[in-house]
Amino acid sequence: GRGVGRAGGEPQARHMVETLLAERVSLDTEAEGGALCQEVLEGEEWVVDTVSRAGEHKCVALWRYGKGEANGAPFVNFYDELRPCAGEGEERLVRYALAVLDTLGWRWGPAHIEVKQTSRGPVLVEVNAGRFNGVDFGLLADVCVGHNAYDVTLDAYFDQAAWAALPALPPRALRGAGRLVKLVASEEGVLRAAALPPAGLESLVRWGPEPSEPGEPVALTVDNNSCAGYAWLLHADEAVVAADCAALHELQAAGRLFDVDSASGAES
Repeated sequence: GRGVGRAGGEPQARHMVETLLAERVSLDTEAEGGALCQEVLEGEEWVVDTVSRAGEHKCVALWRYGKGEANGAPFVNFYDELRPCAGEGEERLVRYALAVLDTLGWRWGPAHIEVKQTSRGPVLVEVNAGRFNGVDFGLLADVCVGHNAYDVTLDAYFDQAAWAALPALPPRALRGAGRLVKLVASEEGVLRAAALPPAGLESLVRWGPEPSEPGEPVALTVDNNSCAGYAWLLHADEAVVAADCAALHELQAAGRLFDVDSASGAES
């Protein structure tokens, strides 16, 4: 998310709220300014991507976020990992998310629902109703799940037979392993050399750094808005994807993913 932080007490919380109220952080250009306070939820964060047709909901993909601290920010998103609906824990997450849609009266179109799997069960983080996952997920979903939310949404509106044939849940076993890695810049300044893909990543199928060309500015990654690009990982072996993801994370943490002239950034 954008402008997400963790408050350690009331004074810090007040400061964070005042900062949010003074800035426009919503992606909706017509949205009113505001701030939301939520409890700190411990546990893994999951995403249930759904499409609805006349009040019938289908889960088209299940994702698990990999998040952690980076550059002084508490909740930097490192990767989105496609997961199978393999057991009761995953099915409970999906049922919870679909019940949220029913509660909201959501009947048509996509939704991107973020849920924390806590010790007391699933707890809602947010519902992006009417929106897809905000990243380029189509390739990973097509290969690993067999369909994607874009195409399913078209079926929901225009092809009743295709909609009826679609399973209500993701498969218990995926066709492959896929992660969308969100690149983290650990220095700010100006890019000295082209941001080329690291060698030796067997599962890397697409490389999209932002920035990518010499002379472009580089900002510290502290949230999704300052994400430094993406790497798409796909492989039949989940262990290969996990190892490549870990290798990218190590390069990012050591500041070796981007060749940055930090002095130029300081001067500008």
